[in-house]
Amino acid sequence: MLIVSNIHYSIQGRTILKDVSITLDKEKKFIVGTNGSGKTTLLDIIVGLKLPDYGIVKRPNSIGYVPQEIKAIEKTGMEVIEEGVSQIKEIEQMIEELESVGDFSEDYSFLMEEYEHLGGYTYRSEILSMLSDFDLDEKTVSKPMSAMSGGERTKCLIIKAIISKPELLILDEPTNNLDIETIEMLEKYLAQFKGGLLIVSHDKTFINKLATHILYLEDGVIKEYPGNYDKFIKIKTIEDETLKNERKQILLYLDKQRKFIEKFRYGTRSKQALSREKMIEKIIVPEEKSQKEIKINIESGDIGSFKVLELKSVSKSYNGKTILKNINLSITRGERIAIVGKNGVGKTTLLKIITGTETPDAGLIYIGPSVEMRYFPQDEFVLNLEDTLLNLMLKEGLEVSVARNYLSEFDFTGEDVFKKVSELSGGEKRRLLLAKLNLVSSNFLVLDEPTNHLDIETTEALIEALKNYKGTILLVSHDRYLIKNISQKVLTLENSTLIEGIQNPKTKDKKVDAQKQKEINKIKARIQYLEKLLKETGNKKKEEELRILKKKLERLK
Repeated sequence: MLIVSNIHYSIQGRTILKDVSITLDKEKKFIVGTNGSGKTTLLDIIVGLKLPDYGIVKRPNSIGYVPQEIKAIEKTGMEVIEEGVSQIKEIEQMIEELESVGDFSEDYSFLMEEYEHLGGYTYRSEILSMLSDFDLDEKTVSKPMSAMSGGERTKCLIIKAIISKPELLILDEPTNNLDIETIEMLEKYLAQFKGGLLIVSHDKTFINKLATHILYLEDGVIKEYPGNYDKFIKIKTIEDETLKNERKQILLYLDKQRKFIEKFRYGTRSKQALSREKMIEKIIVPEEKSQKEIKINIESGDIGSFKVLELKSVSKSYNGKTILKNINLSITRGERIAIVGKNGVGKTTLLKIITGTETPDAGLIYIGPSVEMRYFPQDEFVLNLEDTLLNLMLKEGLEVSVARNYLSEFDFTGEDVFKKVSELSGGEKRRLLLAKLNLVSSNFLVLDEPTNHLDIETTEALIEALKNYKGTILLVSHDRYLIKNISQKVLTLENSTLIEGIQNPKTKDKKVDAQKQKEINKIKARIQYLEKLLKETGNKKKEEELRILKKKLERLK
């Protein structure tokens, strides 16, 4: 059982955690909160990587931990995975040493019993099974971790943590570098996990599927809520509204009493006025919660060409390996298309070819003559790490005061604007890229993993902005919540080519029938058109058609 009692942590005079207490046995608890609220710091204290200013952490006997930032060490993936069964490996070696000298004494019998108890006869098959489930082959895990992608390193550490069968499993943003298929496999393993789970995540779908409790971290304080994320939001919304009304009523009451006191302070009722003055001094007014609201408004440019993009037989290879083969894609004005697929299949390469940052080996690319394209890349290397946030905005042509006000809309306030890009967290860099994206109007957005590292509040703000965007959207994402809310059509990049619908060979019930998906996409597009028409013209004749289409869509889903 994990017991965290009254933890306090500060850095350079700034309080990060304030009297934080957590107990966890077999539950699945998720820590949520905005970027920079101290979630990773709390995990570091729990696993012993950081020391609190004061407070107590009582840890269970065994903990499996997968951090957000995974070091590119020279150990192979398999060596890292087998650290999860180090006790079995040690006993295995001791047994082999005794066998080599013909010692079959009581010690040997004891070791054999312990070996069987710990799973010595099954751990190899378990590892091979997990490698298959997480789409890692033996060739990949024989490479050093430094030669692996971020997703491959994450998978190796997840397998190591689970195979060790700890009492408590702690994961920090585990879905960040994983594709949809792997996330769904991870959900399956975590649902079956017999110990306690403590997870930091911004993946709303992931949280909703697994959480038994939400630990909300705000202003250094943790508050626990029962249920998943959706239930937490319902409870918290009621709490916030109740507190707001309570504060309003108290302020009205105090105002009324102060008026009475001023009126009768020196008259015949002065004693009563004095009594009331003493009484209101004891009344505590609830603090008004400062709502940090990210404002995202992606400017839509001119309506643009009807045919936005067309790819004909586009192919690309690296070092003799085919990444893309005869890709054909046609996008027309107003379409919203998501591309999904396993890590490393070439989704980012395809977007780079579309945006002109890479050239194809073969094929034709047509972009409409009045298309104004904006690209939101997956990595932050497009940002100059030595630039300050303010300087980046000045380079975009903003005045100092305008730039500071604008950055504050993305929660970069006060001295934050003088930070170098290199000092920002992953989530903060993504927010900064969003701020840059927001500055120039466009009619075609190309987005590569736009919600990676973003907290849920910023993701919600981005989704709302994309819903209101009047242009065309092409996005690559593993965020199921984003895809569900934004895309009309989903394409899977598989075997170097594009296939309509979400393909998931390991989860048959998740397969999308191509014909059904086409019908769903067609209805979604018509619904979106009718909603826009009703909003702009108020044409009541279309309401009945809209109602029927929505019912039909519900049945198909």
